[in-house]
Amino acid sequence: MYTFYLGIDLHLKRTYVVLMDERGEVIDQRRLPNDSVRDYLTHKVPRETYAVLEATRNWPFMYDLLSEHVERVELAHPKKLKAIASAAVKTDQIDAKVLANLARMNYLPIAYAAPAKIRDLRLWTRHREWLIGQRTQSKNRIQAALATYNLVSPVTDLFGVKGRQFLKEVMEKRLRSAASRVVADNLRVIDQLDERIQALKEDLPLGPEQEKIVKLLQTVPGIGRVHAITILAEIGDIQRFNNPKALCNWSGLTPRVRKSDRIEHHGKISKQGSPYLRSAMVRAAMVAARVSPRWLKVYERLSPRCGKRAARVAVGRRLLTVVYYMLKNGQPYQENYEQIKR
Repeated sequence: MYTFYLGIDLHLKRTYVVLMDERGEVIDQRRLPNDSVRDYLTHKVPRETYAVLEATRNWPFMYDLLSEHVERVELAHPKKLKAIASAAVKTDQIDAKVLANLARMNYLPIAYAAPAKIRDLRLWTRHREWLIGQRTQSKNRIQAALATYNLVSPVTDLFGVKGRQFLKEVMEKRLRSAASRVVADNLRVIDQLDERIQALKEDLPLGPEQEKIVKLLQTVPGIGRVHAITILAEIGDIQRFNNPKALCNWSGLTPRVRKSDRIEHHGKISKQGSPYLRSAMVRAAMVAARVSPRWLKVYERLSPRCGKRAARVAVGRRLLTVVYYMLKNGQPYQENYEQIKR
């Protein structure tokens, strides 16, 4: 039990706060500009306070600020919170009061609050994914411009050396000025994005412990340095998962199950949680099925039954289970683990 409880309904510019005691009686409530929250915490909120805010877009700055002034800070899980405390009348005051009361009754659905170093890693990896997405869009625009002239690349890599020579020739001889300008501008964008993506890959500073985990993850077939950093950034602290099933459920790689009486239906994967982690594991599964006999065997066993695409997802889920035990035990990947175990 804490002496005071602070519920915070956070918005982009303003925040509504409700401070109550351990009996649930409201001591103070008010709306504040976000810039004034620090002064309010310093002069009005006691140190022995349990503060709660919902995991909205701008939660990190408020979480860090609260951590400096009160004993405990937690994030409330938005989806689970809605299931627990839905109301017909919904205001900022009610939302803040509900958060404080749930904390006071020890019934708060807590979400994971990643530390600053992990948040920085996530920002890096997600920014890199965004740059790659922008590059893909530029490549698709060039392909679309060529398609309007019924032009098909004679080489596999349109943006390699021979592909660029082909583009230069068609820009001079086959394309009209508008299409030629589209191709030229998008080629410049691709070159600039290539430089930024490469610079991000080279410039990221990792701490000693993070570097150790990244090297450990790179022992898994199909997981390179960038994917290893992405997995570390998205998972954060592996200790927050009790078992590999919890991690796979959180990543959204497990199929939905609907059961009524004796009828049980397995659907597609839930796709809840981090899309970046799902993408990294599925990409790793595609490579692992090519370079590892163990994972090739798993893929070939599953693909006739559920199709190639679903088999890749299933291999990715199994790889994530391996990653869980590696991070939990601090042990590198072992290709012949089952034989060693026997």
